[in-house]
Amino acid sequence: ALRLETVNGGSLADFQSCVDLLFEHCPILAAKMFERRPFVSLAFFVDSAALVIEECSEAEKLQILRAHPRIGAPKQTMSSLSQREQSHGATVSADVLAELATLNDQYEAKFGFPFMIFVNKRSRAELLPEFRARLQGARDAEMQAGLTALVEIARSRLEGLQRS
Repeated sequence: ALRLETVNGGSLADFQSCVDLLFEHCPILAAKMFERRPFVSLAFFVDSAALVIEECSEAEKLQILRAHPRIGAPKQTMSSLSQREQSHGATVSADVLAELATLNDQYEAKFGFPFMIFVNKRSRAELLPEFRARLQGARDAEMQAGLTALVEIARSRLEGLQRS
């Protein structure tokens, strides 16, 4: 369970585990956020991450984006929360998986980072139109969209953890 006491009072390793839970394993983000403790709430912890990300260099932003798994990645490469988020409409056709793999490859070749989207209980097939459209976007806009999605995902994860 994610607890404010651990976020504020734990070691860097404990703090890294808290960041990993919401943002995937990203040491650069954890290190930068660790310096900003204490946080008044877990919601502020996530909001602070958004501010930290804005202040990061492009190279650091790339590290943060690359910490997240691809849409449609094999389960064994994803955190348990990523698996749960991507399991909506769990039966996925081979055609959808093949198109996701192709789109992921094209997107990463064009932009240099994985496609990020707040899945929000949509099936993988439902993500395809937005994925196709965003592949036509500009790199700066896509980087911002990806970072915004990353924070939305963290907020959703926090809400889910607080409900359970």
